[in-house]
Amino acid sequence: MSLRRIAAVAERVLRQLRHDRRVLVFMLVLPAVAMILFGYSFSGDITGVRVAFVDEDDTDLTQTLRDNLRADSAFRLAELPVGQDPEQLLLEAGYQAVIRIPDKFTSLYYAHFAMGVATSAQGRIDLTLDESDPQIAATVQKGLADALMDLGEGGPVDVQVKDLYGVEVRFIDSFAPAIMGLVVALISTVLTLLSIVREKVDGTFARVWVSPVRRAEFILGYVVAFGAVALVQSLVVLSVGKLVFGILINGSIAWAFLCVILFAIGSVGLGTLLSALAQTESQAVVFFPLVIVPSVLLSGMMWPIQAIPPLLRPLSYLVPLTYSNRLLRAVMVKGLAPWQEPVGLGGLLGFVVLTIAAASLILRQRARGAE
Repeated sequence: MSLRRIAAVAERVLRQLRHDRRVLVFMLVLPAVAMILFGYSFSGDITGVRVAFVDEDDTDLTQTLRDNLRADSAFRLAELPVGQDPEQLLLEAGYQAVIRIPDKFTSLYYAHFAMGVATSAQGRIDLTLDESDPQIAATVQKGLADALMDLGEGGPVDVQVKDLYGVEVRFIDSFAPAIMGLVVALISTVLTLLSIVREKVDGTFARVWVSPVRRAEFILGYVVAFGAVALVQSLVVLSVGKLVFGILINGSIAWAFLCVILFAIGSVGLGTLLSALAQTESQAVVFFPLVIVPSVLLSGMMWPIQAIPPLLRPLSYLVPLTYSNRLLRAVMVKGLAPWQEPVGLGGLLGFVVLTIAAASLILRQRARGAE
């Protein structure tokens, strides 16, 4: 074994990296970006949870409770008139929790220690939770408990929690839709990127443009191939989740898979766009963190978007997986139709239109360059 030959090989590899400016920039920039995203994401607290407050008692005590909740930065409290349907507020108005103070709450609260003797009387609060995200639900319950602790002397309060979906939603139940979306993003985007770059390196890509194959047919071929692969992988994830972990599925499986296919189409377009920036497979590999890191940290997959610091939160709405997570959770956990989650559906449709249109434009430019 010759140390001189080893050094020569190492020098050659480093020289190649030095001349490949794209790889060099990504090698230096991506670790810093990833560290910043990880650091800020893990340091955030949940804020801005939308909570509806319905006060049927309307006393100084209940107003104090309202003020305590409003002072908590975790909540964005909205005081609503009496007579609201909690389930409709959660499913249609976009609230994540509804706190209802029944009539005579104050009198029952103070009556527990009537004349210095404990009685069975106690105040009651109705709490209806959107438990599609258990971390949000836990934050609401803790915040309400803290607000009640600050009320002062009085009896215990019976907080009656209503499970909106009939059973308690666990973390795995809300995590499974995110895993399905991540599988689609990885398979469709990364494999499309690698496949196109490999065809470019082999020279077969240029021959496509002198063949009868049209640009639309080329894109649709990739969509069908990788969309089918992503669908099978999502079916595997869903089957394992249901059979092994017993995940909750309240909605239509058919709607869920249609959403997966829609996301796969957009991901194929994204892979085509990224392929325009990579001339070699080594350059293509560098783009993997651009897909994986934001998808895991900024999409609401591991923790709610409300837990992402305000500085980074706007970036979450630039990540396609954010809309996929929101739409799949609405369909699978909440049992809604896709159009009942307009933000998720609109974001996903916009992602598909933008990426496919941009991919078609790039392919047109390549076809002209090949002529």
